Amino acid sequence: MPPRRRDRRRPRDPSPPPSGTSAPPAASGVRITLLASVVVVLVLAALGFSGRLSQSPPHPQTLQTTARSVYERGLVKQDVSAREILTEHTRVSENRSQRHFPNPVLAYVTPWNSKGYDMAKLFSAKLTHISPVWYDLKSDRNMLVLEGEHNFDATWVSELQSNGSLVVPRVVLEAFPAVVLLEKKQKAKAIDLIVSECRNKGYNGIVLESWSRWAAYGVLDDPELRYMLQECKSSVIRTSDQKICCSWLT
Repeated sequence: MPPRRRDRRRPRDPSPPPSGTSAPPAASGVRITLLASVVVVLVLAALGFSGRLSQSPPHPQTLQTTARSVYERGLVKQDVSAREILTEHTRVSENRSQRHFPNPVLAYVTPWNSKGYDMAKLFSAKLTHISPVWYDLKSDRNMLVLEGEHNFDATWVSELQSNGSLVVPRVVLEAFPAVVLLEKKQKAKAIDLIVSECRNKGYNGIVLESWSRWAAYGVLDDPELRYMLQECKSSVIRTSDQKICCSWLT
């Protein structure tokens, strides 16, 4: 019987490789491919989610009209269901001129909802004051800046005024309260910016709105603030022969 040959191959080590060693090239390729696939899926999911958020809700081509008022339809109540809102939000009254409320009515129109512009024109006879949400008074270092002029729509404003509505754009006071309240020059500058914009655009007045940090300064309790409001109103009146509205919201 011939002698057996010795196996000169190195025996396999049954112990696992140390943690610091790298994986074989084939395993690395699979790992990179899987990681890339996961990243692509996450990116696509994020894009799809953001796209759904950015899309505006669909609007019908034509408005649905009804002869029944919101009172007759039972919509004026404390608890309104989501179903009622979804069902009724596109239905408007056939009555576009006759008012049932004797007091002034202020309506806000936001630039991010284009339907609001159309509704304001459609029912302008019922709205005594229309306030487009256009302007922000901001602090730029040591200067005051009135932003929002690009939102101005001369044709839209003229149509509303011709129907008897007063156009009083909202001005949000985002500037630091101390800048406007404690410095006389800045206070005068704020008044000048607002009055000049009203005069140049032919507005009937303004709605000043201040946020929480202004409330901390006691907006309505501060006599200096009340003086600023009155001075702003007087300045607008001096530069216009129209009826002026100047109010303050917090």
